[in-house]
Formats: sequence, C-alpha cells, structure tokens
Amino acid sequence: MSTYGIDLGTTYSCIARLDSNGNPEVIRNNEDDSNTVASVVFFENENNVVVGQAAKENIETDGERVVQFVKREIGKPEKRTYEFYGKTYTPVEISALILTRLKNLVEAQGGTIEDVVITVPAYFGLEERSATKQAGELAGLHVLSLINEPTAAALSYCARQFQEDRTVLVYDLGGGTFDVTVLKMSMAQNNSGRDVQKITVLATDGDDKLGGKDWDEKLYNHILHACCDDSGLMPEEIEAETRQDIRSKVEEAKRKLSKKQSAKVRIDVNGSRTEVTIKRSDFEQMTSDLVARTMNFVDATLEKVPAESIDTVLLVGGSTYMPMIINAVEEKFPGKVQQHDPDQAVAKGAAIYASMLVEEIDTPSAQGEETSGDKTFTRAEQLTSKFTVEDQTPRSFGPGVVDTNGAKHKYVLENFIKIGEKMPAVFSKTYYPLEDNQERVKLRAFENISTDDTLIPCVDEEGNPQAADPAQKVKLLGELIVNLPPNTSRNTPIKVTFKVDASGVHVEAVNTKTDEIFETFLRTESDVDIERSAVHQLRISSD
Repeated sequence: MSTYGIDLGTTYSCIARLDSNGNPEVIRNNEDDSNTVASVVFFENENNVVVGQAAKENIETDGERVVQFVKREIGKPEKRTYEFYGKTYTPVEISALILTRLKNLVEAQGGTIEDVVITVPAYFGLEERSATKQAGELAGLHVLSLINEPTAAALSYCARQFQEDRTVLVYDLGGGTFDVTVLKMSMAQNNSGRDVQKITVLATDGDDKLGGKDWDEKLYNHILHACCDDSGLMPEEIEAETRQDIRSKVEEAKRKLSKKQSAKVRIDVNGSRTEVTIKRSDFEQMTSDLVARTMNFVDATLEKVPAESIDTVLLVGGSTYMPMIINAVEEKFPGKVQQHDPDQAVAKGAAIYASMLVEEIDTPSAQGEETSGDKTFTRAEQLTSKFTVEDQTPRSFGPGVVDTNGAKHKYVLENFIKIGEKMPAVFSKTYYPLEDNQERVKLRAFENISTDDTLIPCVDEEGNPQAADPAQKVKLLGELIVNLPPNTSRNTPIKVTFKVDASGVHVEAVNTKTDEIFETFLRTESDVDIERSAVHQLRISSD
C-alpha cells in the first residue's frame, strides 16, 4: 500500500496507512520507540539536520539552532523565517523537513509513498492550507488533498462504529491547535446510486494558537520558579542545561498527573537537588483559563447546533488525556463523552480518506477512464463505495470590486462564498470594466470570516491599506490581471468564478464577448506579484 495519511502536528506528527485487511495502522517510529515523531528540527551543523526527539533534547542547550511549533507560523502573514549556517528557511521548508522524516520512516521499513492526504486544523485559512500542501510537495510527496483534523478523526471513528442519524461533536485539542466541530452521521446515495455512510460537517470553530503547548509552558514556568525559590536564583540565572532538564520532564509530569493526584520532579540546580511536588489540583488551577478558552469555543459552536442534538462527544488529540479536559467536557455533555485513539485517530482517518481518493472501482472503460485490466483507477475524484464526506468552507471568499450604485464610488468586498458552506463550493457573478477602452482590469481575491454580503476590504482600489474591521479578519490572498482587447466597452461582461475546496481557491475571469479565460489557483500572497500602481478594478453593475 503506497497511500498514506499524515497528521502534521504542532508538537508531534504521525503517519498511517491501511493494512492488508483494510484497517488503519500507524507506522511505528522505531528510532524513538514511539508512534509519533516530535515536530522539532535541530540544525546541528551545515551538513546535518536532526528531526524528532533527538532534536527536542537540544531546545534549551542549543535553542538558537532549534525550530519547534512551526505549524503555528505556516502560512501566516508575518512571513517568519529562520536562518542557519547562511541559509534561510521558511515555515514551509521546516515543515517539509518534518514530512521528509515521516517519509523516511516508511522507506526505512521497506515501504514506498506515492500519494498522501495531510490533515490541517479546521480553522486554518487558505494561506495556511496552501502552505501545508506546498510543504508536502517540497518533501517529494504527491498531496492528493487536505482534510480537516476533526473530520479525519470522525472518519476513523465512523469506520469502526458507524451509527446512522447520529450527531457527533469532536473536541480536538492537539499540541498547538484547538478545533471543535459538529458532524452528522447518516446514510445517503453517492453518484453511482449506492448507499454510503455519509459524514456532514454542520459547524466548526477553534483557535490555531491554542493547544497542549500552552499547558506545558505553564507547568514549565511553575517548576522553574519552584527551583528558583529553592535555590535563591533568578530564572535568568538558571543554567541552560537545567532549563533543558526541566523542559524534558514537563511532559512526563503531565502524563503522571493524568493518572495520579500528584507528581514529583527532581532537578539538579547548580549541584544541588531540588524536588518539586506538583498536585493535580494546582496544575488544574494554573491552567483553568486555558480550559475555559476551549469551552468558550464549544459554546460558540453550540449557538449554531443546539446542545440537545449532540449524541456523542469525541475527544481527539493527545492533550485530551488530561482529566481536567475530560471533566470539563463531561460536565457539559454528561454520559456522551468517548475517547478513541485520541493521539492517532487523525492520522488513521487521513489514511482512510487517502484510500477513498485512490479506490479501485469497476467502471466501464468506455467512460474514458484510465484502466488496467478490468479495473479502473481514479485518484482525487472518486470516493469508495463505503463513505462520503461533506465538509465546510473554513472562511468566506470573494472579490474586491467598485460599487457605482450611489453618488460616490466605493471599493468593496463582495462575499461570494460564505464561511460554513458545503465544500467544494462554486459561485459566479458578472462584472464590468470601470471605463471604456481599458487595457486591463485587476481582480483581487480576499478571505474573511464575515457572513455579510459586502464589507470593507483590507486594501483600497489602488492597493493601499484600508481600515477593514479587524474582527472580520479580512486578508488579501492575491490578484488576477485580466487583459482586455482594444476598444473594449465599459459594458463588456466579465464573468468571475470562485471555486473553493480543501486545498485552496481557484479564481477564473471570462471575457464573455471573446470567451478568453484568465485563471489562477491562489496559493499565498507571496506567490503573486501584487502591483501597487493604479489599475482599474471591475465594477458591480452595468449602465
């Protein structure tokens, strides 16, 4: 089997496939005696890059050469970079190193990888998704698609115990991201008329900068200050090796506190032994604000899907082993909470989805499909006869256009596709040049989280910053230049189409008088040459 699912995590990553019996299995990391790979990269020297647990052990002693939590940086507008030995790395390139390590795990055990599905937080926007796909391609992987992490977890759950007409809330607390998603399990007919098990996403919310890392950081600071109190030192006076020792014992202490009421941590500070006893109750108190933040997202989601309709709550992510999480969710949904492979379910679900996208199906060769013997092989267009998945758009998308309906022209963002719509989503609308005899028009594409029909974009007509509502998180994704023939009338119809799927946004503009097509697959703003000179935009209505 050459098809795999990858959970590219903030703190740990995991890769899975289907075994010979069609059951998902995680590829063992024999080097670290684990089912996961730490998402940490250590640039030991210009000729050696270490990925995994061995890299993690250098965070405090050689922190200037270690990169961790890169998932929180990928696709972000700040465009953070890292420089080591004269070479600059982007978050995409760092993520590609982690994915390469997962690929090497498979190959070291005699396997080969041809096609993969990579998971992303449900709340990731276009740039984060596109950057994740780029990282996979840079690692030499053929990325069939991306899938939202809660959807993947639900698919893993569904494959084991499908229950028709059941509404499931997935509480997904990973190492660095948090998602809450509500899904409906039902039976439906696919395009071939077969009855299939269907997963429909009803609502989603979350924070891509909230996860187990935040619990770790509070516990680390608690132990560090306890060592300072015992030794009389200030935090900055604690040696790097000691800080690394504390860092390495934080996860172990957190695991112990998930099973016991207290945990002891022994640390050598400048030759003296310090013993720190941590009570579970103290740990829960110091992190209660983090638990509350996750439950606020749960409450926001329940405004879209009522709590009484939830039949099952699925806990996903390694951080959900903490009793404080289990108790908080159980209090909200008494008797409905379940855990199934919380730290492996996402990768397993991605493996199932990857197999769905490459499933062999019996189709007459007359339909024009590529065949081998009496079997037809399709890739990203055909699902299995067992499942179908219907996901939601993570953001709203639309073009920036000039509104001429009024005394004063306004440059506005028209939301074509609203957040939460069925994905893939397609929407078209006809616009017009602003003036006669224009040589070209500029079509800008924006992303936001608003459900309004129109709003203020983040740049004006000429590309200068504009005061968009920060709460709507309006982001410029890129632009498409449409060249027009000589003597083009301002009433020439230009049909604009947005297509959104899990991997990105495709924008197309068609001059309906000449049938000339202009199109681009928008990836990230850095891939597009954003001109700041005044080039006329499209307008909403004709004369």
